[in-house]
Amino acid sequence: MTTTSSTTPEALPQTTTTSEPAAGVGKEFFVYAPVEGDCIDLRATGPDGATTTRAVPEEDATIRGTNQLILRLDCGLPHQYEVIAVVGPDLPKTPTPDDVALVSAAKQLCPPVFATYVGTPYQDSELEVGWILPTGEQRRRGVLQIGCLAFDPEGKLIGSVRGSGR
Repeated sequence: MTTTSSTTPEALPQTTTTSEPAAGVGKEFFVYAPVEGDCIDLRATGPDGATTTRAVPEEDATIRGTNQLILRLDCGLPHQYEVIAVVGPDLPKTPTPDDVALVSAAKQLCPPVFATYVGTPYQDSELEVGWILPTGEQRRRGVLQIGCLAFDPEGKLIGSVRGSGR
């Protein structure tokens, strides 16, 4: 006895693969104060909503224009960055620190906190360290907190990197 079966397209499971969660599934911030454990994307706003600004994350996730925002997402969704620590550099508030001073502070302060959060030293990790700096307006108001970030230089993270040993 021979049996035949046919599979119609309607019978096959429908799957969607995307590495770009819609902006509506996260919380949008035009001014963002980093919080340890937040999973975020740097997005650009436009007629089609908020879209990722980069195919592959870079070390600096600072908002640079009025058309950019931070999208905070559930860590189970694909995201560019995870905030691994919030550090306050020992910089004078006057004159207002510029990007050069804050990036220099981030490069000194963020790698040491990486191992505590991720569970492996930065030098031994497949992940990279980045930062998000306060906006110019935040700096003028005396806010100098730097968000230290972990990111995958190959693409998006899925799940938290906390204690992952990655």
